[in-house]
Amino acid sequence: MRPFKTKSKKKGGVLSLKALGGFKKLAFYSLPYVFVLTLMGALFGGVVAYAMNSPLFELTEVRMRNIGTFTPEQAFKFCELQKGENLITLDLVNVQQVVKRKHPEFKEVRVKRVLPNRIDVFVKRRTPVAQIAFSQYLQIDKDMILLPGTAKTPFKNLMIVEGTPVPRGGPVIGLQIKNAATLRAVRLAEVIKRSNILRKHTLTKFDIRDPKNMSFYVDGFIEIKIGDSHLIERLKILDQTLKTLELDPARIRYIDLRFDDVILGPR
Repeated sequence: MRPFKTKSKKKGGVLSLKALGGFKKLAFYSLPYVFVLTLMGALFGGVVAYAMNSPLFELTEVRMRNIGTFTPEQAFKFCELQKGENLITLDLVNVQQVVKRKHPEFKEVRVKRVLPNRIDVFVKRRTPVAQIAFSQYLQIDKDMILLPGTAKTPFKNLMIVEGTPVPRGGPVIGLQIKNAATLRAVRLAEVIKRSNILRKHTLTKFDIRDPKNMSFYVDGFIEIKIGDSHLIERLKILDQTLKTLELDPARIRYIDLRFDDVILGPR
């Protein structure tokens, strides 16, 4: 009878010794890398600590871009910053939010850190596309945001929207107007302008006091009655009508597009 050999135990022992030797070799060759990484970490930490406490990185200047001329004091106040704040730890996102909250007339605000001691603030203004007639006139942009500045008389060269309900709490600057008829009027005005339907004439006002019977005014005198449905189709009919009709305010009082046939109202 042949003797039974326990090779597995022996092999297991051999494998364990080889693995231990491999780990030792790996540890030996890894020591330089560990040392370098540790040194770099300590160096980086030292640089950060120096930057956070060095007067070299104290904020001394705020530059406003695309917004006109500011004195140094005005620029700091505009961003609610103080001279001497550490530029490395300064929260740029918070600065951006502060500016946008205080100045809703800016659609975009971007803040850039300029070492060693300055930040640049880039702003992009909202462009008014219409004005709403409340007790006074307020401008809005394409996002329906109420912009700063009010007037007792209409702003020049800017379409009026008449009939928008006063928002609950009043027309607060920075508020977004969500009235459906107002939004429809502004979007329709964009289509009219882009398609050049009125040719050499000017869209001056949208009347949405009755949202189901909206109308707009051309050159301030001629009323175009368009209703509240099939608006694009009715604008196409108006386009065809104006190819053969001269818009003379001395002769035409209104054009009614709400029925199968176009109706002209004479003066």
